[in-house]
Amino acid sequence: MPKDDMESDPMMDDFEDDSGLEFEQTDELDFAGEDDLLLEEGEDEEEMLPSVLYKGISRPKTDEDWRQLLLDASREGVPEYKIADAYKEGALLRHQGFGIGVVAKVISPRKMEVIFESTKKLMAMSIAPPGQTA
Repeated sequence: MPKDDMESDPMMDDFEDDSGLEFEQTDELDFAGEDDLLLEEGEDEEEMLPSVLYKGISRPKTDEDWRQLLLDASREGVPEYKIADAYKEGALLRHQGFGIGVVAKVISPRKMEVIFESTKKLMAMSIAPPGQTA
């Protein structure tokens, strides 16, 4: 639409008054309801990692149940798998070769079972790379 047509368009009159869109330094922004996004004192950032297990949901019994939870899970913010990281049951991770997966079972402090969309793998965790101390 050419500029002249926009100026004569009666619907554009609604957009002329933008005086209420500016903020002054004295204005306070309302972040109501976002307090629960902040870490509480003593709360670990690790506890905030994406998980398919949340309050009110029971632990899946079969691989297919885990896959269904995985498919329903949000892909947003899923961390990349690192052998040095520790994972909890239900945690989501992203593997370069297998894609998005969910930790179905923590077998030992260094071993976990991860279910991906098309496969299930036994994977290592909490292992420091050579030359580094934990």
